[in-house]
Amino acid sequence: MELLKSLFMVTSVGILLGAGLPALFSLSIHFLSPGPDGTSPSGGKKAIGWLFLAIVGIAVIAALLLIARERIEYFTGWDPYPFL
Repeated sequence: MELLKSLFMVTSVGILLGAGLPALFSLSIHFLSPGPDGTSPSGGKKAIGWLFLAIVGIAVIAALLLIARERIEYFTGWDPYPFL
């Protein structure tokens, strides 16, 4: 049972990061793009687009910090993920 639980967790995170982040990025571009007549998107669409883009940006920065964690700690003494 523990194996199935672990398999489910790994699969769900893989689906979330593998399909969820690109989907959020494409939705942000969709919400930020002008309408068919060339008008600027409304305030609500623009806010949702920037929110989705910020989530994707934070995820990318967090992943880069995780990848370069040891190098950052070696050169600066700062550990971006002290709980790992």
